Amino acid sequence: MKLSSETKQEHRIIDETRRSIIDALLAMGSLTGDKEYHEFAKLVCPSLSEGTISEIARHMDRFDDWPESYLLDTVIDYLQLSDEGFCFLLEQYVNPNIHHWRWSAEEERRGPIHNSELVEVINRYLAHDEYQLEIKDSIGDKDFYQCVSMRAGVQGTVKNIIFAAKYKPEIVFDDALNNDIRITRNADKCLIYDRSIPQNGLLWSELVEWFAAKYDVVDNVENRLLRRLCDSLDDSFKAAGAKSGPETWMMQAYYELMKTCGKDFPALLPQVYLYYDPLTQAERGYKLFEHQKMDFLMIFSHRNRVVIEIDGKQHYADGDRASPRLYSEMVKAQREMSLYGYDVYRFGGYEFINATESDSKKQELLKNLKEFFVRLFQKYNILER
Repeated sequence: MKLSSETKQEHRIIDETRRSIIDALLAMGSLTGDKEYHEFAKLVCPSLSEGTISEIARHMDRFDDWPESYLLDTVIDYLQLSDEGFCFLLEQYVNPNIHHWRWSAEEERRGPIHNSELVEVINRYLAHDEYQLEIKDSIGDKDFYQCVSMRAGVQGTVKNIIFAAKYKPEIVFDDALNNDIRITRNADKCLIYDRSIPQNGLLWSELVEWFAAKYDVVDNVENRLLRRLCDSLDDSFKAAGAKSGPETWMMQAYYELMKTCGKDFPALLPQVYLYYDPLTQAERGYKLFEHQKMDFLMIFSHRNRVVIEIDGKQHYADGDRASPRLYSEMVKAQREMSLYGYDVYRFGGYEFINATESDSKKQELLKNLKEFFVRLFQKYNILER
């Protein structure tokens, strides 16, 4: 298990696509728009050191002895940028506050340009790797773009997250047009994250900050949030006499890994309502959703959302007897989630059963769970951020 920068991440936006885009931008001229080179470099690649920015100002703004290709190829080193970093470079390049004009060599003067022309050129190449620049916001006649993956994923944006639910809440809409909800029963038995989700998902630090502000928590905020989340965990199929069970160990592995690595991971949200039926099965007369509540949810981006399920035998057996009906209902529920764009990872309860035998068995389980999270984060390029 390794989390250091030595772990080489495979880029989804491949080198040839990157080279094609950069060549096209250089060919269009006016790379930095209305900015000086050092200002442009600082905007498109914030990770550059102040010393590097000073060198760019010296060699390009004052003495003009570095070509533009050297700035991109060597100083910024665009081929080594993470996918997120390269996307950010493109987003800033087409920012209308940077590019108002381009140089015409034939007329030897500059003329106006709308950033949609730049976007069209870039998207021609990005399409190969299933990315595109799309409008994020418009102010007056200016369009601001974000670079997004067009790979399959969840459509729409997160508006509310009902999680850490020990009991089912009763929900009403205060404003159905704005999707403003209010809990009228069991409000103290669940949490509702009601802030907008950033493009790069919901991070643990953002969840901690929200919890502190929402509940006026000043001291030991992180520990108090962690205790609140653990209180909601369903360890109903833990081994007899055990103090904790599979969901607790999953949360423990996640938290220990995050603290050991000193990284800010996407938040691991337990007991999340992915579906919600306001009526009980008895009131409705039939089951509308097979499972309304998921064991864990992680939001890596608006499109990339991961569900983690730990299956006790109640998912596939009636008592101690295997049940084809229960199993088919479980796989049907997963099929529905997958069709909506969620990535679902399932653990069998049997994987956890030996952890109660000894401390060494528990540590082996935690190690395996940590390796799962590492591989999961590598798959979604989380470790590059």
